[in-house]
Amino acid sequence: MSKTGSNFPITQSDTCAICCLTKTWEFTLIKVILGGSIKILRETPTSVIMRFKAGSVEPAHHHTFGHDLVVLKGSKRVWILSKKENYDLGVGDYLFTPAGDVHWVKYFEDTEFFIKCDGH
Repeated sequence: MSKTGSNFPITQSDTCAICCLTKTWEFTLIKVILGGSIKILRETPTSVIMRFKAGSVEPAHHHTFGHDLVVLKGSKRVWILSKKENYDLGVGDYLFTPAGDVHWVKYFEDTEFFIKCDGH
């Protein structure tokens, strides 16, 4: 039987993967980025919920994997520097960022979002 979080078994009666995985909503501070925290829901493929305080900035970076993102709360702007594009995202908005795309992010209000990565 699979286990997630602190010691929560997943059984066949559990119907919603997110509900099953988020029985504890403890977030870990991201020490590299001021104002950020993360909750790992699943390790492979990596799925997380991230939170950032209003005014936080993620500096320019890229990943070796693509990732799908859905905003759950708040708003942010994502600049894809490698493509000279930017996106204003709010609640319910979706964005896929391919592997290798250099991007940076500014948070306009307290923001929470779900990310599923193609890799680890």
